[in-house]
Amino acid sequence: MHPVQESQSTVTMFNPRRARRVIMLLAASVGLMMTGYGIVMPVFAKRLGEFGSGVEALGFMTMAFAIAQFLLAPFMGTLADRFGRRPLILIGLAGVVAANLAYLLVESTTAYIAVRFFQGAITAGLLPAAMGIVADIVPEQQRAQWVGTLMGSYSAGFIFGPALGGFLYDHWGFAAPFSLSAGLALLGLLLAVVMVPETLPAAVRQATAPRQQAAAPDGGLLASLPRPLYILATLLLLDFTAVFAFAFIEPQMVFYFYDQLAFSTTQFGLIVGGYGLAMVFGQTVLGRLSDRYGRQPIIALGFGLNLLFYLSLVLFEQFSLVFAGAVIAGLGGALLSPALSAFYLDITAEQHRSRVMGLKESAAALGGVIGPLLVVVASYWLTAENIFLTSALITLTAVGLTLVVLQAQRRAPSPARPVPANREVTSVTGPASSPS
Repeated sequence: MHPVQESQSTVTMFNPRRARRVIMLLAASVGLMMTGYGIVMPVFAKRLGEFGSGVEALGFMTMAFAIAQFLLAPFMGTLADRFGRRPLILIGLAGVVAANLAYLLVESTTAYIAVRFFQGAITAGLLPAAMGIVADIVPEQQRAQWVGTLMGSYSAGFIFGPALGGFLYDHWGFAAPFSLSAGLALLGLLLAVVMVPETLPAAVRQATAPRQQAAAPDGGLLASLPRPLYILATLLLLDFTAVFAFAFIEPQMVFYFYDQLAFSTTQFGLIVGGYGLAMVFGQTVLGRLSDRYGRQPIIALGFGLNLLFYLSLVLFEQFSLVFAGAVIAGLGGALLSPALSAFYLDITAEQHRSRVMGLKESAAALGGVIGPLLVVVASYWLTAENIFLTSALITLTAVGLTLVVLQAQRRAPSPARPVPANREVTSVTGPASSPS
């Protein structure tokens, strides 16, 4: 096993109060951006319908975003390790503004797919850089807590955004949601420009420069990956599975709600909003559970709650029950996402965190590519209920994989304490490896 050397440079530079302020400012910027996305999310299917397109077009649009993220997230993560977290965050937020303005101008299904691809490409480094900031300035035993806070800002946009977007579309057409979304993303960008600093020390950035990598006998992508590789591979597969299971049902689910269950745009917005509210509450309040009880059991529990949501789509047609299933799934995601992200950060060296988080995003994006692609084919010969059941079975498999392969993570970490200089963190056992 190879120990991960964790420096104290940024922990010293960012005392707990300042670290908390930086993460909250970053969360506010991202939250504004995601509120904008929540506003336009219910509108995509309606707008494509105006172009004469259906579930296939929505699937290709979802897939275009995921392909861009899959291709560029590792590269963007490497750039965040080399040039700093802040530039990648500003580029991503600016790209969201540009994409929303483009949605207002284009008038075809093909153009919408192209804009969605651009949006995926330009924002591919946003989450790896943001996760890098968390790992830069908080100790290991508090990472899931603050990752949960940051991820809660992503979910915050789904509280009021979808319901507001449906209302705006129903009363003023498609221009109103996209205009407001662009404005909120611009506000988030300005907040980040003024208040979010660089957190990766220059010495660490220089260590990833190409000339130094070339001179180092162990340089390159393979050497930057945490060991043992089967743990990393398992985490990547779990990320892929979590996204694939939902991406496989998402295009079918939207039209299933509208066409078979006769839900209104507002009802759909409320379902997504209920999911988002549960995510925000869960990530903010429950995200720290894996810091206390270990990553593995919380990851398994998160998948288990997602499983209940897919089963609810198979078993129930009433709006209230579908809404309840969405809330349960939100709690599942709230447990799953911070625990998985913190696990990656725990086992990765400081100078490679954004690169590895980029690989995480790439694996998740691959799930977003394959899921919609397969459902386009499967929708011709599988009923909606069978599609939902397929995702339930895949999620059940993920629960088993978590319990079997990650079983070494059972022991909870020791209570949070300041990180001493040059502390050794065992690379395999993650949060359960705090030295006693």
